[in-house]
Amino acid sequence: MATTTAMTNNLEAELLNTTLRGTARTATGGATLYIALMSNVSSDSALAENASGSGYTSRIAMTATTSQCFGVGGAAGTAATAGSAGLSNCNAVSFTATGAITIAGIAICTSATLSATASTDTSILYYGDITGGSVTLGNGQTITFAANNITVTLD
Repeated sequence: MATTTAMTNNLEAELLNTTLRGTARTATGGATLYIALMSNVSSDSALAENASGSGYTSRIAMTATTSQCFGVGGAAGTAATAGSAGLSNCNAVSFTATGAITIAGIAICTSATLSATASTDTSILYYGDITGGSVTLGNGQTITFAANNITVTLD
């Protein structure tokens, strides 16, 4: 007997729509979404968020209603389907540091509260690294994730 662990394309689309757009079911969908700045995103067990400081004292709120934060190709009105590769942010997300901070990746969350134990934080929906490697910001420097640059797909 063969066993498969892969999700079907339909199930992947439904999961992304539910958690990031608040459609279909509302287990987590419909909640305000936040971006967490992570110091480690190498694995579930090593997941770590930057500590409070350098202007980073709460997660960065997305600037639209949940159903408009993510869409196919960054289009707010477009939900994931079995044929789409994933969902992307519809609006730019920015953070300006007031001291030195190194960002290895980001996480999409349903809570604004920083987590000292990110590996067990149930508000984290998805996480990943920054393309090209970690980014270190100095006082007054800004990192901006342009619209359509945060893409969420399931591995």
